[in-house]
Amino acid sequence: MNDLPETPTGMNDSAFHPAEILIVDDTPASLQLLNDLLVGASYVVRVASEARMALRSAKARPPELILLDVRMPGMDGYELCQRLKADPATASVPVIFLSALRETGDKVRGFALGAVDYIGKPFQPEEVLARVRTHVQLYRLQTRLEEQVEQRTAQLRASARLLREKRQRLQELTAFLQSVREDERTSIARELHDELGQALTALRIDVGWLRKHCAPLGQGVVERADGAYALVDNTVHALRRISEGLRPGMLDVLGLCAALEHLAGQFAERSGISCHFSADRDEYALPESGAITAFRVVQETLTNVTRHAEARRVDIDLSTVGGHLCISVHDDGCGFDTESPRQGFGLLGMRERVLMLGGEINIDGTAGTTVVVRLPMSTGENA
Repeated sequence: MNDLPETPTGMNDSAFHPAEILIVDDTPASLQLLNDLLVGASYVVRVASEARMALRSAKARPPELILLDVRMPGMDGYELCQRLKADPATASVPVIFLSALRETGDKVRGFALGAVDYIGKPFQPEEVLARVRTHVQLYRLQTRLEEQVEQRTAQLRASARLLREKRQRLQELTAFLQSVREDERTSIARELHDELGQALTALRIDVGWLRKHCAPLGQGVVERADGAYALVDNTVHALRRISEGLRPGMLDVLGLCAALEHLAGQFAERSGISCHFSADRDEYALPESGAITAFRVVQETLTNVTRHAEARRVDIDLSTVGGHLCISVHDDGCGFDTESPRQGFGLLGMRERVLMLGGEINIDGTAGTTVVVRLPMSTGENA
């Protein structure tokens, strides 16, 4: 922040407009002397000969500085200062006491009430002008700083609001994309199962019939027929595995627990990694989106275990905690740095899926890797 320019006339801010000062003193001679001194320095001066008048004047239009006598009839300067500081409209206006009371206790009391300075009478004109100029500058700097803080705060609030709106739109888009993706997966899985699966099953039956009736054609034909049958049989099994990966039919028919137990068994068979599944009940009351999210989180976690963990054992545990389904997947592998900014799309996808449903996900990679997900059980599908 640049220093405010100074001029000998007391015009000290960037616009060079003179500061407005309120003088409060019940002694006419002192009031006139201060008025002439400050007007001569090109300040705008308002005067008040008693405290109540000064209080009304300050509240009506707060000045930039108040010169305040202590000894006045009725309400004295201390009480007036206290009232000014108690009012939000005048609390920030600097007050300088002018008084013949020079005892340390009098000064301490003035500062305790919120005054910024204390000048003893009789005063030196140069001292008064110097202190007035200093406190006007400080007040204007403080006011400008507060204005800048308010502007910056307003900008930050607007940015935060815009960020929340964009985040909300992004979540809505992500939810839509996830929905489209699951629908497409379901459609492909159905086509594979109903069309290609049935055709391959019929082909396997026909090849099996040919195996039984091609013996008279020689050993070479039999071996070819056996090979063709094995190829078709393996293709049927691969098709079922791919179809289950796209959309687990068991999830729709038998529920989440059966689907995850089957997934764990398939994972252990394919990877050679021991995988144990446990649940504290047979089934959980989840909306469709919650069930498929739970399945996909476990599926993605097991995929990461296969690719990166170098683990020998995986434990999958399901339990209910405070109206939420708690899913824990832990492996005894090498773990990873969860604070690293470079995380795969699989982890990001899991987080988005869980957050869209109002759930929580925590990943700890310090001792192996543990993924803990909490999903609401009793809320609606878009909870």
